[in-house]
Order: sequence, then structure tokens, then C-alpha cells
Amino acid sequence: MVQYKSLQYSVLANAASHIHFIDDSSQMQELALTYYSHALRGLSELLPKTSQLENHNGVLMSVMLLYLHGCMGRGTYTDIPRHVNAAIRILTLRLLRRPQSISRPFDRLAVESVLYQIFLVTTGSWSDPIELDYSFDVDFWLQAEKLLANSTLFPDRSMSFNSPVLGIPFTLFRLTLETKHLYQTPSPPDPRIRARFMSKLENWEGIVLSDQDLDCLGPNEKPNCAYQIYKDAAYLYILNTSMLVQQLCGAESIRGPPRAHPSESWQVNKASQILRDHQNDEAWARCFIGNWPVYTLGFFMSTPEDIALVRNDLQRRWDLMKFSQVFRFRRDLEVTWAKRGYPT
Repeated sequence: MVQYKSLQYSVLANAASHIHFIDDSSQMQELALTYYSHALRGLSELLPKTSQLENHNGVLMSVMLLYLHGCMGRGTYTDIPRHVNAAIRILTLRLLRRPQSISRPFDRLAVESVLYQIFLVTTGSWSDPIELDYSFDVDFWLQAEKLLANSTLFPDRSMSFNSPVLGIPFTLFRLTLETKHLYQTPSPPDPRIRARFMSKLENWEGIVLSDQDLDCLGPNEKPNCAYQIYKDAAYLYILNTSMLVQQLCGAESIRGPPRAHPSESWQVNKASQILRDHQNDEAWARCFIGNWPVYTLGFFMSTPEDIALVRNDLQRRWDLMKFSQVFRFRRDLEVTWAKRGYPT
């Protein structure tokens, strides 16, 4: 780490930022931003001197930590796109122009981390006015999907064991991205496009309705809490997408965040049951893959009981993790609930 000052300062920036949230220390926030600036300066000095940039783990890790600071810390949220784009360029040179497989665990972690950050920066928030200057790179996403599908580092283990960041089928993230984009398109979607999305969803909805597993344990693996957590998180992505598509099919045009969904619908009932099952589950609250679907679920809720489930779930995530992402999600939901006249 000493060799790469940028990596050292990237780590320190995230550490100081986390302490800031835990202790509510303004000094630590100032220190985090100072370390962040040092990390940027270190990268700018290192890049002209570095040959075969794509082979340096320290450079890639520095960039990844910088976009994580934007996601989890405070004050650098709008910087995320440029760090994501830098990571995409490095990974393209490193992996996507070579044989289509991954042989090192760090490379798998890096690809999944960048895909998840692309998902977050593309989805953004439903009603927060902050817009990130990012253009979705569909070619990179599809190539990365193919690369991950062809790269199983531990053949006798489950998908979630082989997936250090995502943990659930990565095709679900793309389906969610496509659906959110369609939902927020100003003009009404073509009926053929809506029909195509409904067709895509049928299999996923069938999995949820029949309570099927999305992953298969290896012969030497035993079920644990993580297995159920990833299954339930994946179900929430499916349920949110199902409700979005259903609202798309029932309206000529849609503005703003998702509308409240009928509380008696099977999607709301299933989602509420998942949140009830994990009310006292710290491992669930620490699973960052669940942050976005729980947040989105809040827009569909309308009864005091269901709203309380989402509010309490996000509160536990904040209490345990102190990610500014969760803070932004909670604030967005609270503003929306207040506008709709729901209890605060």
C-alpha cells in the first residue's frame, strides 16, 4: 500500500468518513475530504508514470475506493461517475480485450463491484433532484455479464459463494435498470415493449409465487443465513420490477416516483412478509444488496403497517452500517410519504 499513496489515502478517506458517521465528528468529515483530495492528487501523479495501467491492482483498487466514498460517505456523491468510468476503462483493458474468463478472485470482485456501482449510479433516486452526469455503457455491461457467466472460480460451490459482491443473478440488475428507464421515459411505452417486459417477468414471478430457489448449493455446502438473505433480496428486486411493469401497463403516462400499489396485491403481501421475517435479523440489515429494493418498495406502500416495516428496515440499516446512501434513501421516502399524507 505504501507504494501507492493514492491507495493509502483512499482507504483513509473511507475510514475517516465512517468514523464521522459513527461519532458525528465534523473534524473527521474534514479529514475524510482531505484524504480524498490527497488520493485524487496521488492518482493524477501516478497515472503518467505508470505503464500497463490495467495490470496494477493498486490503481484499480484506489479508483474503486473513491467511488465507494461517494456512495457511502458525504460530500463526493457527484464524483462517482468519473470514478466509475475510470474503473470501466481499466477493466476493459485488463479483461474484456483478452480471453473471456476470470482466473483471479480480485478480478471477479472488481467486475462485480463496478457493475453494482453502475446499477446504483444509473438508478439514482426516484425523486431526489440531484442528477448524476453518467451515461449507461450497455456494451460494457453486456460484456461484463458474459465474462461473469463464463467465470466460475469455485465450480463445486453455489452462485452466491462465487459472487463476492452481487450474490444474486446479475441479469436481475439489468432487468431492473431497463424497467426503471422505461418507467421514467416521458412518452408512454410502446405496447409491444410492455408486452416484452411482461414476458420477461413471467418466469421470475413464477419463481417467487412458487417459492423456488434461485441458487443451488454445492455438494459440500450447508444452508446458512446468507443463502436465505440473498434469496429474499432477489425476490424484492423481482417484486419491485413486477409492480413497476404492472403500473406501466395500467397508465398512459407516468411522472415521478412509483405510485402506491394496492395493499392487498400479492406483490405487496409477499414483500411485507419478507420484511417481517427479517425484522430482528442483523445480517439482513447489513446486506447492502437489499438497500435499493427496500427503498423502492417504500414507494409502493400505503398502509401504516407496511410503511412502518420499510421505515424500520431502513433505520436498522442506518444504525448498523451508517452508509450515506441509506440516509439519502430514507430522506427521499420521508419526503414522498409526507407529500402523500402518510404518517410520519
